[in-house]
Amino acid sequence: MRLGRVRGCLSGRLKLAVGSVCVFAASLGSFTGCDGSKGGHAAPLGSEAPLPVIEVSARRPTVRFVMERTSDRCEVYWVDGSDSSPHADAPCPEEMLLGEKLRLTGMTCMREGASEDRKIPVVCPDPLTNLEKAYRKSHSAK
Repeated sequence: MRLGRVRGCLSGRLKLAVGSVCVFAASLGSFTGCDGSKGGHAAPLGSEAPLPVIEVSARRPTVRFVMERTSDRCEVYWVDGSDSSPHADAPCPEEMLLGEKLRLTGMTCMREGASEDRKIPVVCPDPLTNLEKAYRKSHSAK
């Protein structure tokens, strides 16, 4: 008995949703264009001047913050094109293998290196986030 009520309720909501979509689609045909003609018709090709081409580029920071496992310890440093900071020793996270790197990517870090199945987002260790904060602070004062 209870299942019948749920089915009835769902079918009523479905009818309401379909009806709303139909009303919305019908109302689109009533809009008019800028020149008073119906809005659904496209202007003939070549009737207007070509639109200017605007180049849009994603502006990502060029600096990358890296923690690399070299031996018993890790090193943290930043790289910006051909510039880089001196490598500073830091304690390694337990799960980090020899040769792996952690790269700061926004609010998380990306593990890179050893194998494809270990290439996953991970929590950033404090030495790496502290390096980024120090870099931002020193470069914002300039």
